[in-house]
Amino acid sequence: MAKTASMYVDYQQRAAEFAVGDSVSSPSAAAYHLLGTVVAVYPAIGMVDVEWPNGAERLPVEDLQRYVNGFPAAPSSEHDNVPGGAAKVSVPGGPKTASVQRVAESFVKKALYWAAPDRHYKATRIECESGQYMCPNCKVEALRDANYRRTEGASERLLACPGCLFLVLQEDVIGHPAYVEDGASPKKKAQRVRLMGGR
Repeated sequence: MAKTASMYVDYQQRAAEFAVGDSVSSPSAAAYHLLGTVVAVYPAIGMVDVEWPNGAERLPVEDLQRYVNGFPAAPSSEHDNVPGGAAKVSVPGGPKTASVQRVAESFVKKALYWAAPDRHYKATRIECESGQYMCPNCKVEALRDANYRRTEGASERLLACPGCLFLVLQEDVIGHPAYVEDGASPKKKAQRVRLMGGR
């Protein structure tokens, strides 16, 4: 049988009543007769960190009873439970409308992105034109040319991120001048296995 609640608690408004240093008790805690001290308040999620004599824990504000000068303090009438639920709930920062510009920007590729199996990445049009590739992992740093090691007189060329140490073979980046199709080079598979630590 499903339980349905008929009252609504605005956790964010209720959390605004709490401050660091407040005395609280919790009827649901094991030591409900002890008072704890609020050490951190998280109004966005409606939680507070409470330091009890036997340890600390994070609790929802609707499960706590505040004490002022040693006496229980009732929640403000506008922050109290509303039987039947409230008609509207305010959202901090206001509602966000889905603008065409904002939605389009979220789908624009800003760095290399995974395009095919075996760690093949595709460069964006801007990266291909400029010749500078952004890291797909941290999306902040530009990848730099690096040499991994020399094998039979030839260096294995990489693109490396100085920030997060992301590595990719230059020949695995679709759009890079050194890109090689998998079937075009018989040494390619062996190079990839060696680079990734295989045998």
